[in-house]
Amino acid sequence: MYKEKSLREIGKMSSDDRWRLAREKLSNTENQGAAPTLLGHMRLHENTRWLVYKPHLSDQIPKSHAAHAFTELQNSVLHYEIMRLCTFWETVDLDSRSIPTIVALADCSGVSQCVYDDHFSHYRSYDSDIAKKWGAKARRRLRTGIRGANEIEASDILFNVRNFRDKLAHQLELTRREKEAAIPLPRYGDERNLFRKTVTTLNRLYLSLNGTGFDWDSAKKMHRRNAEAFWKGVKIEVMR
Repeated sequence: MYKEKSLREIGKMSSDDRWRLAREKLSNTENQGAAPTLLGHMRLHENTRWLVYKPHLSDQIPKSHAAHAFTELQNSVLHYEIMRLCTFWETVDLDSRSIPTIVALADCSGVSQCVYDDHFSHYRSYDSDIAKKWGAKARRRLRTGIRGANEIEASDILFNVRNFRDKLAHQLELTRREKEAAIPLPRYGDERNLFRKTVTTLNRLYLSLNGTGFDWDSAKKMHRRNAEAFWKGVKIEVMR
């Protein structure tokens, strides 16, 4: 219902309004939106990496009752990351900042023209040929971002991860999807692959629609450094 209603409302908007709202959902003046939220998620992602995938902590725990508690901690952190990551791929809803909502707003020729004009205006006073190239590049990046988002939405990896998330979040024995056909559990590492694809896609949308970008690589290095500084210093002494 929300998707159909939201799509109808989007269809009534002018191209300029769609562009401005898509930009705001990506990032607004209060530094809220999909892009800052994904940057924040990167901190969780790096902590999960140490707890679940690095051997530094698990190697310190011998066979003991404590191992059960550590396994539960690993699962809890991993499951929370999966649930948070899936929020970026919720269905179209104008009350949401999900990537599908942003794509629904941006996927029209009028918004593409707004993107071209915006990028062109930044360089017009210097060199019109360069301005045209930047405008065309921004348009191509928007198309690539939309295509990438659609591919992820249709992918098995998101389908399986989202189904698993639904069972975690709602205490379901079977989801509606599983009543139609068996759905495999996501594999370890699927959430990491989905996270990388999400960063790539959202960055393309942000660069084209907002005309600027985040330094994702530097953010990743910073959060990885911070996680390492903490977890590498943790020493576990198991009480027997």
